[in-house]
Amino acid sequence: MSILVIGAAGFVGSHLVKKLGALGHRVCGIDIDNGRAKQVLASNIPFYCYDFGSQSSLHDVFRRENVEMVIQCAGKSIVENSVTDPMSYYTNNVLCNVFLLDTLLKSNITKMVYVSSAAVFGEIEKMPITQQTIRNPISPLGNAQLFVENMLESFRISHGLTYTIVRASNITGMSEVENEYFIQNLGTGLIPNLLRYILGQIDSVNIFGTSHETIDLTAERDYIHVDDFCSACVNVIPKLSVRGEGMAYNVGSGKKYSVREVITTVEQLFGIKIKTAEGPSRVGDPSRLYFDINKTRSELDWYPKYDSLELVFKTMLPYYLARRQTR
Repeated sequence: MSILVIGAAGFVGSHLVKKLGALGHRVCGIDIDNGRAKQVLASNIPFYCYDFGSQSSLHDVFRRENVEMVIQCAGKSIVENSVTDPMSYYTNNVLCNVFLLDTLLKSNITKMVYVSSAAVFGEIEKMPITQQTIRNPISPLGNAQLFVENMLESFRISHGLTYTIVRASNITGMSEVENEYFIQNLGTGLIPNLLRYILGQIDSVNIFGTSHETIDLTAERDYIHVDDFCSACVNVIPKLSVRGEGMAYNVGSGKKYSVREVITTVEQLFGIKIKTAEGPSRVGDPSRLYFDINKTRSELDWYPKYDSLELVFKTMLPYYLARRQTR
């Protein structure tokens, strides 16, 4: 199948491109970061440095590559940034996807995988999150992703669009052969900051919120290895065989970890004491977000290979132990 990955130079997108290619699919990519694409994508991958909201550019790629399906994993993704700059999130994550879907349907492409996140659920009383949990986001990021999810369903009804939503928990970990770019450019969030601490780049790791209604009063999350997440995305492709079907899957490890548990795990594995700095909770940041993955496991014939936080972190050990500074 000819598959276009939008956001192909990103952490998830670049890993997806590799996995799809290894399975024999014809893969091409779009991303706005041409420099990063040269570092993380193989030279034989057709790549286009376009904004996915540019309809003329999209149409050109669809025609040139004879695209049969789109996997959309581009867009802004940081909750706290969406709170301080909501306009850029609604412009990028909503408006650009409107243009994308319009071009998709006008080009008679009716298969799409959309990478969403747990942010669409917001503050949940009953955990873990299941497929039936009501989506009630509390951040502009979650609102934007929910808009796109609902838009996909609208076009399923009106145009016969076949789609699958793959909702991610916190994606992390390293592949067996990781690209140096992602080792040096860690992203944001708790785990990237723990790795920065290991490398001696920061003096302490922030804990945002110590009064959550959890066992140790810090926020609880679900962490999934990037290879496991991409495997789930690949496994949804056969589900797109029937025109006009809409599906959604929550993809995580199925296990919860508090902020303090994550820090303790890193301390034990890396043999280092981590200095922390406690602060207030961030706006738009729920106390608990973790998935029940039973439906995902059974319907996609999938399970997380790295099914514990320890296994996820062990994929990082060779890279960061060799680079860390002695404290």
